[in-house]
Amino acid sequence: MKIVTVIPLKKGAFKENLTYFTSKDIPDGSIVTVPMRNSQILGLAVSSEEATDTKSDIKNLKFNLKKITEVKENSIFLKEYIESTLEISKYFSSKKNDAIVSLIPAILREEYDKISKYKNETENVKEVENNSVKLKKEKLLFQFPFADRINFYKTLIRGSFAEKKSVFIVLPTEIDIESFSNALCKGIENFTFIMHGGLSSKKVLKNFEEIITSTHPVLIFGTAPFLSIPRRDFGTIIVEHESSNAYRMISRPYFDLRSFAELYASKIGAKLILGDSLLRFETIARKEIDNFSEVHPLSFRINFEGEIKIPKKEDKFKILSDDSIEEIKNKISKKENVFIFSLRKGLASETLCQDCNNPVMCEKCSVPVVLYLSRDSKKRMFACNRCNTEKDPETRCLHCNSWNLMPLGIGTDTVYEEAKKLFPKTKIFQLDKESAKTAKGAEKIMKEFEENSGSILVGTEMALLYMKEPVALSVIASFDSLWSVPSFKMNEKIIQLIVSIISKTKEELIIQTKNEQDPAIHAIKTENVLAFVREELEDRKNLGYPPFKRFIKITHMGSKEESDHTKKALADVFKDYDPDIFGGFINKIKDKYVTNMLVKLDPKKWSLSELSSNSEIDEKLLSKLLSLPHEFSVTVDPENLL
Repeated sequence: MKIVTVIPLKKGAFKENLTYFTSKDIPDGSIVTVPMRNSQILGLAVSSEEATDTKSDIKNLKFNLKKITEVKENSIFLKEYIESTLEISKYFSSKKNDAIVSLIPAILREEYDKISKYKNETENVKEVENNSVKLKKEKLLFQFPFADRINFYKTLIRGSFAEKKSVFIVLPTEIDIESFSNALCKGIENFTFIMHGGLSSKKVLKNFEEIITSTHPVLIFGTAPFLSIPRRDFGTIIVEHESSNAYRMISRPYFDLRSFAELYASKIGAKLILGDSLLRFETIARKEIDNFSEVHPLSFRINFEGEIKIPKKEDKFKILSDDSIEEIKNKISKKENVFIFSLRKGLASETLCQDCNNPVMCEKCSVPVVLYLSRDSKKRMFACNRCNTEKDPETRCLHCNSWNLMPLGIGTDTVYEEAKKLFPKTKIFQLDKESAKTAKGAEKIMKEFEENSGSILVGTEMALLYMKEPVALSVIASFDSLWSVPSFKMNEKIIQLIVSIISKTKEELIIQTKNEQDPAIHAIKTENVLAFVREELEDRKNLGYPPFKRFIKITHMGSKEESDHTKKALADVFKDYDPDIFGGFINKIKDKYVTNMLVKLDPKKWSLSELSSNSEIDEKLLSKLLSLPHEFSVTVDPENLL
């Protein structure tokens, strides 16, 4: 009799490993059916040993072992894919079954028996298996404008097909998939496939069958979990729109799917390309840190043929400046469309001195501070979202020493209502998460806007995702309010946002600001962000921020008593790692207190060897993280520390 350890391939509060018995020899990595809670579920067999070797352990079990119901022949999932899911779970300190369930699409698990019957081309598989060990593991950065990247990919795809190699372009959203597939599939439609969770089950199964039975190389546009498609001829994996936040899972296991795609590419010996108009700054730094190569020398030029304007300061605060109003009128009269960007629904905070019209700035960072409730919710305070410096709300204006300070906000609602007053005869559309609850709703609003010449669209960053046609004029209603984004990556996010707006603008960009000397504005106006990126990376290095340190954040929410106990417990358990323990920026959410703990590590002490050479995972720290109860959430490489 064999004792088999099985990882359940189903979401739920399962133990990480389940134990069953069987009389059969089951190779590690086999897919099995096992009984669980009065039902049958799929599982992954990860180890097997003779019952005689564990006889004493079996006797001590407090439950009766159940028998494996069925062993599936020849797992459809490649060994390297399963290995990648298990290793990435280690990096992000998550349960193994959470990793596998998150990285194998539900349809492939639910319809496993059906898809396992599809015939694969075994001769082709063997040929690629024999040659795969000879492939050089290339990791390349590709930072160029969208049109230039598309032209390069067309050539790459043709060359790959000639070498009988398939290409997988990983993309973060369905909108990105549509954009890239429309640009690249012409002439090779019969060998091009789209795979994402928004497709019907019928379409996914049809595409899956055609992909794995095709003797011709294929081009796949898909989200990262569809890398699980078992073709062995992927010669290139491209991670496009690499800077997108959508690659980060917002719920457990909080994986960064870019890291997973990179790990899997290394496992199968595929060339990896990370592409975008402006890559994440930590990715750019990896050129030196991890010896990444470049497709072409990275381009930091901003190719904008239009004009960038900063309206002159006005005596009184206005939602839209006189200069902006005049330019909007001009574009509307020519039947050209206008986009007005606002940070988010109902929030874009800055505080202005009513006597001298200057914003309240952080004395350390020279960026506008934001007015918040203090962490104990008892009083208001100013805070800098870049360096976390706090200022008393009774502070005076640095320019004229006045007490006459007024907090202001320019959200999409405010801008929309103002635009209706100023341009009563113009069609005005609004696009944010409140006005469009679904992707179809957003597409409908955008279609109506683009079909109505001389109209105005007021929107958040969400609008940029759906904008297919560039507008004549874009207006950033309040540049200074961008600093209210709570992230230590604010500089990067702001420059990424402006670059995105420019890519959707033909003739003119107006940036409404009280701080013309902001480094991001200077970089944009000079049309070269290289110096900006270098300075930001140097600041991060001096401050001990990623990518020069690895951040691991633990968050807990509970009662006041639980919070006090949690802080003491975390300080004791992780004392060897010099943790920083602090409350949330908003200290109390729905009657629960937020407790955060941050551990800063040398990246070499917390990385996978396929992602960074001469690296390891601190097993002692991993054990402590995995032992935390479910109410603790662990985030590796967090986007913010609040």
